[in-house]
Amino acid sequence: MGDAAPGVHAPKLLVSRNQRLYYAGLIVSQTGTNTQLVALGWYTYQRSHDAFVLGFVTAAPIFTMVLFSQVGGLAADRFPPRRVLLCTHSLLALVALLLGLLSCSGSLEVWHLVASSLCVGSINAIGLPAEQVFISEVAGDSLLTRAVTLNNVILNLSLVVGSSLAGPLIGAVGLGGVVLLNGLSYLAMFTALLLIRPAQLHVRLRRAGARPRVRSAWGYVWRSPSLTLLLLVIGTVGLFGASLPSLLLLLTAGELTEEAGAYGILLAVISVGSLIGGWLTWRTDVSLGTVLMSSLLLGFLELGTAAMPSLLALGLVLLPVGAVSLVLRAGILSLAQLQTLAEFRGRVVAIFQLVYRACWFLGTLVATWAAQAWGPRTAIAVGGAAVTSVVAAIILVMTVFRAMSVSLVVRRLPRVSLALTPDPAGRHRRPPHMAADP
Repeated sequence: MGDAAPGVHAPKLLVSRNQRLYYAGLIVSQTGTNTQLVALGWYTYQRSHDAFVLGFVTAAPIFTMVLFSQVGGLAADRFPPRRVLLCTHSLLALVALLLGLLSCSGSLEVWHLVASSLCVGSINAIGLPAEQVFISEVAGDSLLTRAVTLNNVILNLSLVVGSSLAGPLIGAVGLGGVVLLNGLSYLAMFTALLLIRPAQLHVRLRRAGARPRVRSAWGYVWRSPSLTLLLLVIGTVGLFGASLPSLLLLLTAGELTEEAGAYGILLAVISVGSLIGGWLTWRTDVSLGTVLMSSLLLGFLELGTAAMPSLLALGLVLLPVGAVSLVLRAGILSLAQLQTLAEFRGRVVAIFQLVYRACWFLGTLVATWAAQAWGPRTAIAVGGAAVTSVVAAIILVMTVFRAMSVSLVVRRLPRVSLALTPDPAGRHRRPPHMAADP
């Protein structure tokens, strides 16, 4: 959210008890989840010695999340998100505890890991739309951008912390102990959800007798120019830009260094960059122009990443990559909710997640194939050029057809302002608020 006007105090996040409980539970739960992911990836490769099996176990949750994401959107709009999250975290804890017991008993097989990955992906497909909607209920619309930003910062940092803890914990308590600890970590979020006071939530009003439908949500997005544009941007970034971490692994292992920890260091640099991006998002207004300019900048930075000759130079470029990526994600997720009626939010979030994950999955497959054929630098450069070209073309076409205005705003520092322009009289699309469920 933007800075407050002089003499006016801006609302602050983490002031209320509900907000502190939610984010405390999220930190513990996500750290445990990422620790288990790294440990299970290591165990899968140790047992199978097959990169395909490792890739399948890793990709299985993405497949089921794409498959069932629309069901999750319906659940988030039909039931209270807090109740949905209590159910999903209970199921995730149960899966982790079963895996931990199998590992401790020496009965854990690779097919157990595949089955658990499919289960976890299906559960997360139901829970993630409810989680995004619940963030808006915990923080309120006035703090939604900051709440989404903090959520993304925690996810990035928990990945670094979890990856760092996985190795020492495997040595100390074994794989079974790591998985059981993750099962217990879900209790932190479960307890936080139970302790949250429903009376202090910013609960959405639902139309009496309305039954959520997936088709009406897709129509709602199509009739909203801003949501359609955001969906196009997130699809472009997912298809051409989200494969960067996988390509960095190939780049560091194949060209820049033989040090095993180099890739982890680069991921840590991106996470530090996300802290900078979180601070920027916290301090400034996030608008459609912010999203478009961040997308353009991300494309240019990926082009720069492909040209970096050393590990140090690569790290210097990845720092702003992490910052811009977080601004982009937080901007899209918060704007998608703020520009959506409350009764549609769960399904609209699910649509955005479906498009992003499907494009990310397809883009990663194509990018890794291109990296094997022409090298990781070429694949990174092509992805960066594609993001830059597509977003620039969107801005150019919409400006030419007067669907968007572009202006130079000079305050403390000059910046480019992008905004959708109203349709001429008689040429409006159907307003989003008229696209209610039948």
